[in-house]
Parts: sequence; structure tokens; C-alpha cells
Amino acid sequence: MKILIKSLLITAIVLSACTIQHQAKITEKELSSSISKLSSNEFQGRKPGLPGDSLAARFILDKFKKTGIKMLYNKGFQPVKLITGFKFGNENHLSAAQQTFELGADYEPLFFSANKSFSGKLALAGYGVTISTDSLKWDDYQNNQVDGRWVLILEGLPAHLQQLTEAKKNSDVRSKVLNAIDHHANGILMVTADFNTKGAARTVIFDKNSTPYPIPILQISQKTADRLLDQQLSFSEIQNKIKTDQKPFFRLTELTVNGEASVLPKITMTQNVVGWLPGKDPKLSDEYIVVGAHYDHLGFGGPGSGSRMPDTVAVHPGADDNASGVAAVIELAKRFSHGKNNKRPILFVAFTAEEFGLIGSKAFVAEPPFNLKKASAMFNFDMVGRLDSAKDLTIGGVGTALETNTLIDSLVHGFNVKISKEGYGPSDHSSFYGDNIPVIYFTSGVHDQYHTPKDTYDRINIKGEKMIIESAYLLIREVANRDKKLTYQESGPKEGNLTRTDLKVSLGIIPDFAGIVKEGMRIDGVTPGRPASKAGLLKGDIIIAIDGKKVGSIYDYMSRMKAYSPGQIISVDVMRGNLKKVFLVTL
Repeated sequence: MKILIKSLLITAIVLSACTIQHQAKITEKELSSSISKLSSNEFQGRKPGLPGDSLAARFILDKFKKTGIKMLYNKGFQPVKLITGFKFGNENHLSAAQQTFELGADYEPLFFSANKSFSGKLALAGYGVTISTDSLKWDDYQNNQVDGRWVLILEGLPAHLQQLTEAKKNSDVRSKVLNAIDHHANGILMVTADFNTKGAARTVIFDKNSTPYPIPILQISQKTADRLLDQQLSFSEIQNKIKTDQKPFFRLTELTVNGEASVLPKITMTQNVVGWLPGKDPKLSDEYIVVGAHYDHLGFGGPGSGSRMPDTVAVHPGADDNASGVAAVIELAKRFSHGKNNKRPILFVAFTAEEFGLIGSKAFVAEPPFNLKKASAMFNFDMVGRLDSAKDLTIGGVGTALETNTLIDSLVHGFNVKISKEGYGPSDHSSFYGDNIPVIYFTSGVHDQYHTPKDTYDRINIKGEKMIIESAYLLIREVANRDKKLTYQESGPKEGNLTRTDLKVSLGIIPDFAGIVKEGMRIDGVTPGRPASKAGLLKGDIIIAIDGKKVGSIYDYMSRMKAYSPGQIISVDVMRGNLKKVFLVTL
């Protein structure tokens, strides 16, 4: 009997040791398996809206379930609505001078056009640009309003203005549209040089923001412009006159244009994948930690996709960006679930649509499974699979909590650690920093294969990633088990480098890049000490006008702000809940 008991005891000890060893391991085999699968052609580059997106989400869900964590939302899926493109409705038409034009061959509505019809006389306004600075005066409208008319404007700029910074800043399509609306146009015809007879050249790439303007906006070919003008004046004559005279061109005509635009968004449902591990300390049960990474990528690439090889249509595997980050989250979920020694709850999230403007993480922050104000920290993994020979590891957001730097010094070893204190960055942790949550962001850095079809599994440094995850585990475990929450502190501006570099001034805000609000531009964060903060604007305010001129989206906001210089005072109209408020802001 003693021999049997001794034998059972030895067996138990061996099994226990094996279990502890298994718990302690993050295996290269499983890391490798997850990354190779997620970056395989089967998942089509994991672009939201493609079948590979759903396949990837299901794969991640199955992996999460196998770790033993519990699923949240709808059996692990948080639905996320995404606008991925546009299509034409049945009501499009354009006619003038007793001619009817053909959709696709002669004209197309732009995706941000209003869905409405309009009939009116035509005004010709050159390139549709108005500039008034110390160095350049140019007004294609020549101080005229085009009340109740269609306005025909040319794409681009006159040749002699094409190299001037002030002119280039005002030459994009949206700036021209806003300028036409400011001059009371009720419809816009944009003459596009490379609009071919087989359909539009798509010179305006769909930019993932569906906010429409209040008037119909049609893109037309040069040939259509000539037919529409009914031989009174040709497109080439207008161009040549502006080029020869080097003066703006404006003319009111008696030609009547009838048109209607009908543009419908392509809405795709995608999903975040979310699970959690409850904490074992009842006193800390609501102070949860988020561990996340985005799983989406660029699909087959192409123009407007974000690919650095936009002319190459091929699967963009995204092995490093960001199959590597998702694999890290899966391994961490497994590690913590097997140990079950975390005092605070830990949520494990694979975010969708990061490449579309942090939409998945914004959806999570907007509708969290638990009170967001109780969140203790957010750990983000984005591109952690290419640790180089120097073992350079960047850890961002270090300044967003008083204790983070000390924790990293004591727990993260074996790397050439590069610290970034700022909480804002080009990844999902920014959505949490905007809500005053400490963030810690791991990345092994950008490389030449970033956002190309060459970001493949065979380039991943599995051993290096395993090292990163093991160090991250120690850091997350410490934050999950310490008696006090991390002490949040502001670190760097809450406005990112996604804002236009040609702006001379900034309000000091984080705009809603995802375009969730469809009337105006929502403020997702306000930086203390900057103009917006000093004037009294708050996070959640929706900017609807600047100096009385309408702001319908982030693009309108950027276009309006281009006109200002430091020291100027502007009025900013906002909606705060159901109340309209006006603030004077000194730039």
C-alpha cells in the first residue's frame, strides 16, 4: 500500500510539473501555426467584407475557445458595421442642350454626392479655386455667387500654379466642392481629364467616409463637357485661355442642366472577436485589462487600399501586420487561462478594421462589454514578428501611466528597448488613450515589406516574437495583480499624425477619423492647453461650422482649417448633445 501511495505521489508530482511546464511555455510551434494560417492565401489578406475576413474571425474564435477563456458579446463576436465602398442607384441622369448622357460612359456621381435631383442654369468657374494669401490672390469665381446654378469646374490647377504650395493645398476635389457650395452652387460638374469612354477613371478613391454633401456632384469627361456646352465654348478653349492669360475664368451661361445623383453605400458587417478571463480578487473584479491586436489587413491591395504597391493586385498576407499581433494575443490568452492567477479580469480582443481607421477598436470603446471608466490598462500588439538582430523593441504609451517606465525597466530584459512616451499612435491603443486609459504598445517596427504582398510568413522571426510575448506576459501579469491601478497621466497630444501636414494651425483635438457621425465632425479628444481646450470645447462635441461655414466631415474640417494662420480668432459652432454652442477659438 505504501509503495502504491508513493507511486501515485510521484506520478502526481510528475504530472504537476508537466502541467506547470506547459503553463509556462509559449511555444514556437503554436505561434508559427497561427501566423502561417492567418497569413495564408485562404484568408485573402483578411480585408473586411471579403470571405477571408469571416474565416479569420472564426479561426481566432476557435483559438480563443481552446484557451479556455469565456466569450463575450454574441458568442464571442461583437458586430461592427463598416462602409467599404459605394454603388450607383437607379435614379442617375444628366441632360442638357437636348442631349441625354450615359452613366459610366459620359458621367458618374462622386460617392460623396447628395442623392437628389436639380435643374438650373450653368456657370463656368475655371478650376473652381479661391485663394487669398499674402503671396497669392486667385478667385475663379471673381467675387460672384452662382446662386441656384450648376457650376462646371476643371480638375487640377492652371499650369503656372501647379508648383505653388498655397495653390496645391486648395486643388483637391473636396476643397473645390466646398468652395462651390460656399458660392451657393446647387450642383457641381467636375471635368476630369482622364475620364475615359469606358467609364470613370476613379480619380477620387473612396475614402471610407460616407458623409455626403448637400448637393449633387457629378464627374464628367472632357467630351461630355464639350457636348454639354453645345459648341458655345470648348473645354480646351477654357483651359488655353486660363493658361495664356494666367487669369481666372468665370462666365454665366443660359444653358440649362438637368441632373440627378444616386449613390448608395456598400455596407459590410464585420466583427471584433472578444473573450475574457475573470479576475480572482472580488475587490478588483471590475478593473479589467484589455489585451488586443487587429486581425484585418489589405486584402488584394490596389488603389486606395493603403498598399505601398497600389498597382499590384495580389494577396497582401499581412504576416507581420498583423497576424503576428493576433498570434501573440492568442498565446497570452492561453498562458493566463491556464494559470488563472490574475486578480483583475483580462479581456482578449482581436480588432477588425484597424486599417480602415481604427473602426473596430472605436466600436469596442463606444460599446464596451463592461464600464470603460473601470478599465485599468490596454496592451496593444501590432507588428511584433520581425525582431531584428539588434533586438530593437519599441514600447509605446509609456508616459500614459506614472508607473509604466519603472515596470518596464524591472520586467523587460534582453532587448534594445526604445521608449515612446506618447499615448497616441497609428494603432488601436489610440482609441483607448482617447478615453484616458493607460496604454502600452508593443512593436518590433516597420520594414520594407510593410503593406505589400511581400509581408509573408517566411520572414517572421518566431524566436524573437516568442521573446517579446514572454516579456509582455510578465508586464501584463504585474499590472493585473498589483494592489493599485496604474496612475493615468496625459502623455503627448491627443491628436495624431493623420491630420493634414499642410495645415498651419491646429485646434488641438483628435478628430473622428472613422466618420461615425454623419452630420459634422465629432471631437474624439481634446488636448489640454491647446486652442480647443482653452476655448471650452469638449470631447464628444460635434463641429458643424467654422466661421459660419458648414463642416460636414473631417475632410470639410481640414479644408476649412487650411485658410487660417496662428494668432487668428475663429468661431466654431458645435452640437453638444441637443444644444448648439458657439465658441471663439484663438489659434
